[in-house]
Amino acid sequence: MTANPPPAASASSLRTALRVVNAVLERETSGRAGFNVARLAHEVGIDPSKASRITQELCDRGLLERREDATLRVAAEFFALARALDHGLLGGSRPILRRLAIEHGASARLSVRDGVLVRLLRAESAPEQWPARTSLVTPCWCTGAGRALLLDHTREEIAALLADYELIGVGGPNAAHSAEELAAANDRDRPDGMVAAHGEFEHGVTEYAVPVRDGGGRIRASVALLGRQSDLMPRAQTIRADLLAAAAALEELVGVSL
Repeated sequence: MTANPPPAASASSLRTALRVVNAVLERETSGRAGFNVARLAHEVGIDPSKASRITQELCDRGLLERREDATLRVAAEFFALARALDHGLLGGSRPILRRLAIEHGASARLSVRDGVLVRLLRAESAPEQWPARTSLVTPCWCTGAGRALLLDHTREEIAALLADYELIGVGGPNAAHSAEELAAANDRDRPDGMVAAHGEFEHGVTEYAVPVRDGGGRIRASVALLGRQSDLMPRAQTIRADLLAAAAALEELVGVSL
């Protein structure tokens, strides 16, 4: 398990921390020189002193680290969950996700949870539709993938997980605004075996997701399909069958030792 994410006193601070990590990731994967704190503050659009505090918290928790030239990069701990996954799962997921994406004209995604964060490990999209950066970080309470990763959590466990976080102000118009609302949404979706998140992360966007389990029955990842609500909702039952089949195929690749 990776280091815990930085504590957030408000939705705004968590949202800013996510933007900071994503900005560093995007810069690093582009092959260009990394950001120092001042340039990162300009890129994200925050005060330099705030950027300094946030990056220090992220460094303290092993999510970012400073190079000798004072530029920032993603720390090794950030990818611990990805490394902990069976390599067969990560490598074998590509054709499975690709088939889902093309069949439904959407984005098919494999994600894992790290505390309250959801980390995107692999995404395959229909041509020129719904692209996504690998290692995208989002909150667990307002995404289909995040809710699927919490599908086995009790109400008490969800409340404990989110005790230090303010949910209001993060996500789309139908996002949960409390641990109780999140638990209720999962109680509603659990019997169907598939999370249906309509407008929870972004207006007009639907994300259907199911958990991927290891040999011991524990949820280790989620597989999701994301696209326009108007396109996906009429296909919900077909998508459910396809996602469950994809999850079963991925589970064949998951090691019981995860």
